[in-house]
Amino acid sequence: MKYSGSCHCGSWNLATNHNPMFLYQCNCESCRKLNGSYSLGACYKEDEFICSGSEVDYNYRGGSGELMKTRFCPTCHVRLTVRPEVLPELVFIPLGNFHNPNQFQKIDLEIWTDTKLDIVHDQTRVGLSVGDSGTAERITKFLEALR
Repeated sequence: MKYSGSCHCGSWNLATNHNPMFLYQCNCESCRKLNGSYSLGACYKEDEFICSGSEVDYNYRGGSGELMKTRFCPTCHVRLTVRPEVLPELVFIPLGNFHNPNQFQKIDLEIWTDTKLDIVHDQTRVGLSVGDSGTAERITKFLEALR
């Protein structure tokens, strides 16, 4: 497989031969509380990767107010995937779950910059930054432009 990864304890694994649709950085308050800072991840369609291992669900309202369907490892409690209800065909996988996250070179979309921590500096390798969630319409246009 081109990309592979796991949770911290190794009981959950992922693999894909696909490049991510895009890489993102989310600075919302929910990601900050779940991660301790911002969230970096890769976006895939559900059928573009395979995963194995146990998962537990935790659903919450994201910064946009929409439901975020999140799965964690029941052993080490690492966040495995996020499925935003507003974008049901997409799955977000934290970059830290990949065995070689440095293979990804550029963040394509940064959201919730209005709530970004002051200590976090702007990156020079970000394609598009927006102050809010980007809205489903804006993200859809962004995805269309990538094709």
